[in-house]
Amino acid sequence: MSDQELTVEARLEAHALLDRLVQDGETFAREDARRLIALIPVAPRRRLSFTGLFQGRGPGLRGRAAGIGDVEVDGEGREKQVSWNAPSVHRIGGYGATHTPGQIAIELMWAETREEQSGQSCLLLYDPATGEPQAMQIAMQRTLTLLFIRLAYVSYVPWKMPSARRAGLG
Repeated sequence: MSDQELTVEARLEAHALLDRLVQDGETFAREDARRLIALIPVAPRRRLSFTGLFQGRGPGLRGRAAGIGDVEVDGEGREKQVSWNAPSVHRIGGYGATHTPGQIAIELMWAETREEQSGQSCLLLYDPATGEPQAMQIAMQRTLTLLFIRLAYVSYVPWKMPSARRAGLG
């Protein structure tokens, strides 16, 4: 959890903003993005941090069952999530939001349980000096295979732009 907790009212407002920002479409509401940027506390950017998920299977069971014959049971799946020096994540409804200067990373709460990570997270990018939203990018998973090792990584690609300014709004 974060050192700077959000109040219940702030969480409810942030959840509504997040729902609107991640809706399908080519644009997002500039005002919603500005309000979210102001609402979620900023964590300092870390020069070096790491978050990883290690998955594996435990030992299986092999034997002979009476009346059935040879049987084999796969071991239970194991997962270990490791993070070092990572910025705080705010749990807001079904989202996790990490706010560092210039961006808010938005991830679906249980995204790490899915093998395919494309579309499970996005970035709201903004000018840290002015707080003006610039764009949103969405996660795209890519895979690199080296011999028997398969490495999956996520990169972010352009997704949405802020809506045009309305007359009379700053």
